[in-house]
Amino acid sequence: MRESGPARVNQDPKVVLGMPAYSRPDVLPRTLESLLSQTYRDFALLIVDDDPSAETAAIVETYARDYPNVSYEANGRRLGMVENWRKTFRRARKAYPASPYFAWVSDHDVWHARWLAEMVAALDADPGVVLAYPENLRMMADQSRMAIKVFETVGISSRADRMRASARFMLAGDMIYGLMRAEALDDAGVFRAVITPDRQVLLALSLFGTVKQVPEVLWYREMLHRFDLRRQREAFFPGGAPLYAYAPSHLQHFVVLMSDFAVRGRGKPAFGRLAGAYYAMLQLWCSVVRDLVQPKAGWRRAFAREPISSSHVGGEAAAGALEQPE
Repeated sequence: MRESGPARVNQDPKVVLGMPAYSRPDVLPRTLESLLSQTYRDFALLIVDDDPSAETAAIVETYARDYPNVSYEANGRRLGMVENWRKTFRRARKAYPASPYFAWVSDHDVWHARWLAEMVAALDADPGVVLAYPENLRMMADQSRMAIKVFETVGISSRADRMRASARFMLAGDMIYGLMRAEALDDAGVFRAVITPDRQVLLALSLFGTVKQVPEVLWYREMLHRFDLRRQREAFFPGGAPLYAYAPSHLQHFVVLMSDFAVRGRGKPAFGRLAGAYYAMLQLWCSVVRDLVQPKAGWRRAFAREPISSSHVGGEAAAGALEQPE
């Protein structure tokens, strides 16, 4: 249950939770209950709704009466998933520029009451960690539960080695909802208008620090539908997908990494342009190898005419739906 009584307003919270909402008033109260029941209280929750409705606004207003650090903004037009996630982060940074930690949260999942406390503790304990995330249970439409998966890069000091490990083994759909250092996420480029943008930004983030997985189930992730590139393009580009969106996702990610770190030098002062070019090429090679050798690779499933499973929630894909099969 939520704490009774109004929450104290903190104009400079340590954590900002950004919710890019889209058409889930059916489960939004359950989600808000889990977020507002966190034992760690020094946070603000900022909701940006890409499919605004009177029902959703009324639900948020009910909670905002008791929790002044809950805010709601309705988009005047549909932005699409990628731009709405970007807008949510931008709004969070503008409203709370001194807040060091940021996490995207969905409008349909459930978090354990100790989730935020454990994530903050993981970042506080090691300044080299740029992202902390927990183990999770994946809730399927038939109430089944999927296996817990493990990935972290703590202890890997080499950027090249972190890129190799991330490109081969990371769990982007799980990690994108982790708690991040806001400055590092900004340096990584936030979300880009590419296919599987969660994977792309997490590959970039790997160049700025390590990832810590807290070995405890603290997040219950809704999984409803199957991975579908057509649906991704519709969700990402409501005005129509550009031609490049039909290129292999690893190639799209390579172009963004090369542009950011080799051409524009966004990695400075941490690393230079030449190193940035090397990391971009390393990502492309390791990602291609990953797709070739993994047991559930898309080409294997296509050859066997098997469906590719992932998640999709509502009319617009959640970030967990962006990752290719793990």
